Order: sequence, then C-alpha cells, then structure tokens
Amino acid sequence: MKYFYSFILSFLFLVLISHTQAQTIDKDWKCLYATYDNSANGTGYNVPSVAVVGENDFVALVTRLSNNTCFLIGYTNADSATGRLNFNGYGSACAGIHETWVNGFDIVELQYATDLEGTSDGYVYAASNDPDRNILVFQKTATEILSTEYRMSTLGVLDSDSLWGIDVDANGKVYVSTSGNGPNPGKVLVYEGYAKDANWSQGVPSNPMQTITVPDSGDLRGITVNKEGTVIYVSNYELDKVYCYTGTPETGYTLNPAFSFTLTDRPVASAGDTLNPGPWGLNFMFDKNILFVACANNFKTGSGYEYGRIYLLNPNTGSAVDTIDCAQWNFLMCDSSYQSRGDGDVPGNASSYTSPYNVAFDNNNNVYSVSFYGWTVDKWQYGGTLPVIPLTITGVVKEEGIVPDEFSLKQNYPNPFNPSTTIEFSIKERSDVTLTVYSSTGELITKLINSTSFEKGTYKFTYDASKLASGNYFYTLKAGNTQFTKKMTLVK
Repeated sequence: MKYFYSFILSFLFLVLISHTQAQTIDKDWKCLYATYDNSANGTGYNVPSVAVVGENDFVALVTRLSNNTCFLIGYTNADSATGRLNFNGYGSACAGIHETWVNGFDIVELQYATDLEGTSDGYVYAASNDPDRNILVFQKTATEILSTEYRMSTLGVLDSDSLWGIDVDANGKVYVSTSGNGPNPGKVLVYEGYAKDANWSQGVPSNPMQTITVPDSGDLRGITVNKEGTVIYVSNYELDKVYCYTGTPETGYTLNPAFSFTLTDRPVASAGDTLNPGPWGLNFMFDKNILFVACANNFKTGSGYEYGRIYLLNPNTGSAVDTIDCAQWNFLMCDSSYQSRGDGDVPGNASSYTSPYNVAFDNNNNVYSVSFYGWTVDKWQYGGTLPVIPLTITGVVKEEGIVPDEFSLKQNYPNPFNPSTTIEFSIKERSDVTLTVYSSTGELITKLINSTSFEKGTYKFTYDASKLASGNYFYTLKAGNTQFTKKMTLVK
C-alpha cells in the first residue's frame, strides 16, 4: 500500500508542477531566482519596476508613496543571494530617502516614480514626479549608479498630471504616459532623444514630438513601443484595456482598431472576495514582437497576493498566446502559501506576496518581473525558443467616416509602383482578416495581415515591396468566408 500512496503523491506533485508551468506556446516558464528579501541582498522596500541593462544586470526602483520614499538599487551578476551594489536600509530604516540626480549645480530629487526603463548601453530612464515632472537619466556601471547630464522637464506640458510609465525605442526616443486627472484622459508624450535634442543636457524643456490623448478617462500606467517606435501600446488600469497606436514620431499616431485587449479576469479569492485586477506595466520584446502585459491588483495585500499574471500577447490582435502565472508559482514553491517566504530567502526562486507591477527583458529574452510587496526582482526563463510573430499592424489605417455595406478589395495604387503601394479594403461586419501577397507562380511572399480581427469599416494598408524584384504579384484578401484576389506590378 505504501507504494500506491507514493505513486499518488508523485502523480499529484507532477500535476501541480505541470499546472504551474503549462503554457499555450509549447514549453514551460520557470522562475530562476528572486532576489532575497532581507538585509543581505534585498532592495529594502517596495519595488514597482525594474530597468534591465543586461543579463542579471539591472536596477530596481524602490518607491513607497505613503512616506515619499524613492531610490534606486543596482545589481550586477545578480542571483537570489548576491549582486547588490548599494543599500539604503531595510523597511522603515530607509523611509523618506530619495535618489538624487546631480549635474553640476543642477540637482533633482527622484520623487514618486513608478517606472524605469533600461537600455543596453547602461542608461536608466526614470519618470519622476518632482515639481518639474522630470525624465531623469542615470547610468549603471558594474559597480555603481551615476547621474548623467541628461534630464527633460515636462513642466508646462502635463499641468497637474503625473508621469507613470516610460519606454525608449531603439533610436533613443523617449515615450511616457501620464496617469490622467479625474475625468481628464491621460496622455502619451513622445520626446526626441538626448543625442538629437540638446535641451536634455541644458535643463531646458522641449516640446514633445507628439502628444496623444487617449479616448477614455482612467489611469494610464504602462507604456511600451516597438523597436522603430511605429507602434505604441499603453494600458488603462481602470478600464482594464490596452490601447494600440500606429504611426511615427515624426508624422503622428492613430488609434489602431485591429488591436483589442481587455482583461476580464475576476478570480474569487480563497476568502470569498472577488478580485479586480488590471493591466499595469507593459513591455515589447523587440526581436520576437511579443507584447508582455503585467496584470495585478491595485495595491492590495492579503487576498491580493492570490492573483498576479504576465500575459504574452499577439501584437497585431491583442490575443493571448501565453501566460506566466506568478501567483500560482509562488503558491507551489512556498509551501502552499501566497504570503510566506522563510526568512525572506527560502526558496530562492519565488518571491511570494505576488504583485507583478512591471516586466522587463535582457538581451537573451529572459523575463524580469517585480514583487511590489515581496520587495524583490524575479527572473523567469522560457524552456524553449519563443516564436517570432510578424508585426503586420503598422501599415493599417482606418478611414474615418466611411461605413461600407459590402466586402470589397480595391485595386492597389499607384500601380505599377516602386517601391510602396496602398491596398484598400472594406468589411461590412466584424471579421478575421488575412491579406497575403503571392508571386506570379503562386509562391507565398508574405502575410501582411494574419487572421486579425477588424471592426466594420474601410482600411488602407501601405505595403513596402523594396526587397522584391520587379514583376507581377497577386494580393489576396480573405474576410470571413469572402475572398478577393487582384494583380499588382512592381517596376524598379
């Protein structure tokens, strides 16, 4: 009989682990380490965000709004037990401490920051809510965190709004979200980077390249962009949704109707109360084109620790392709408890006190989350190779004011063309749309739109065929059960 019980226990253990790690791509996620929550290697206080500059090389943002605490803790060659560069004390011992950005006689205290962004050159951008609402730039070295000469005041642009999220594209342009103010919707501000705007080093405010006002009121918390800055995603915590804008920093952005994500999770906690999580931090994995959305409860302890997930989304549609269930992992690793980590260091690969407010990556596509109430940074690794999702949403623009009553595919224009052309189509009801290009011999060249859900309307897609040879090509639109094909000619 003891062999039977041993088999049953082993089976249940495997089921629990499989449930924790089961994902919808094809492999498993696991937490490699969570920085210790103690004086030996801990951050010392609440952690809403992390800036990653390399593998196991990051800066944790420590913020506690109730006592105006806001500073940075650096880690080099980190794991759960080692790597911390500086320490400001543990718990109330560090209350009220501020990171200070200094450039000569120019001094700014980092205040009420909720997000950081790191770049591979070691720069760390902080969205500060000091009186001038500065974007402050620090640099992390192997041994310390330094002030740079760069900062950008948003005073006069934000009025009474607060900065919340921040991101940087591959060209150095900076994107920040504002929380909104009561019934007033939040905004997205796009700034030229310090390499092209001298005002960053002179302490002089610049006008944003673009200002986007979202269509709804509510707190905007996360913001992220693709490598080129042609797609912006921003989360509205109160409405549980993520917006997608496409365009360019130079010409402006349009709300893209092809993307749709609304968090509908309403889990019932063990005590019987219904949780109400929302989307917090966002981050876009450049070389995979995967949008990561950190979802958590709003500063909720106790039963709030029973929920915390990071969704991986298709960047064109908003559909979930995978999930990292941080709360379930913590529950299984911490002796079936959501809020117990022995002495702050056992186990070494679970933070407990689940509150993943933000997410970031290193250059090897490892994922770093935070536990705001666990006071940790957690490193996650995927057991396989993440897929590359073709980013097709960038060329789609909806024609406003046009209400079609039929499906149609128009002739591309100009035609012949070199190297770009516009393809216009209309759909009379919400449908999954696929737009493909074929060679004259029937070989598939590319899927411009791949089974993406579109609302009723008329759309234009700009197709750049600069990598193709001169010749005749065919483009096919499939919307629901309807399909059209037309010919186009590239002449170089």
